[in-house]
Amino acid sequence: MREISTYIDIDASPGLVWEVLTDFARYPDWNPYIREVTGEIQVGATLALRTQPAKGRPVNFKARVTAVAEGIELRWAGGLPIPGLFGGDHGFALNPHNGGTRVIQDERFSGLLVPVMSSIIDRTLENFERMNRPLKEWAEAKASAGAGR
Repeated sequence: MREISTYIDIDASPGLVWEVLTDFARYPDWNPYIREVTGEIQVGATLALRTQPAKGRPVNFKARVTAVAEGIELRWAGGLPIPGLFGGDHGFALNPHNGGTRVIQDERFSGLLVPVMSSIIDRTLENFERMNRPLKEWAEAKASAGAGR
């Protein structure tokens, strides 16, 4: 198993950041990495995702929602069709921090192929960081406009 994690501090409430993270229809407006998500935000639901890595072609995959705690946590898990080869458990944790929100984005990779997927995992961390910056900008702009307060 291998885990990657990154965080960003956002000057907006956890509730407002949650609104941005769960408004999948708006992802193309601000999210350079996860370009499209469709599906319901409820445990057990299947999401269809399309990512656009900084280096490489778009990747389409399905994931199952594994945790939903409004304003606190969202997690989904997906992987290769053959169980045990390669999978990921991706999450967002929203923690109150200095009057705003610290968003921790992480993924736990598991399976036989993890050792040979090291460079892909490293690039995934870079793409999470690419996503964090515009998430901060989008949420802070909404907070400045008075939305979600």
